[in-house]
Amino acid sequence: LKKSITVGVVGLPNVGKSSLINSLKRSHVVNVGATPGLTRTMQEVQLDKNVKLLDCPGVVMLKPGENGVSIALRNCKRIEKLDDPISP
Repeated sequence: LKKSITVGVVGLPNVGKSSLINSLKRSHVVNVGATPGLTRTMQEVQLDKNVKLLDCPGVVMLKPGENGVSIALRNCKRIEKLDDPISP
């Protein structure tokens, strides 16, 4: 019988998901910052022997009347975070 639980912390970008996890853990275990999109991949944090937290990147939902282009633009990376595809 499994006695542990995994909890996903999911929400809009830049609302404090990672800060919440750091507070619950009482330690700096995931990066936090004022820039939206800092968490780019899901991260697992073992809170205690029975609880694992998943720190998820921000989720941007499609609003009624929007098209795929606007959602793609809202989910894209900041330009200064992009790698230059031309430079060696």
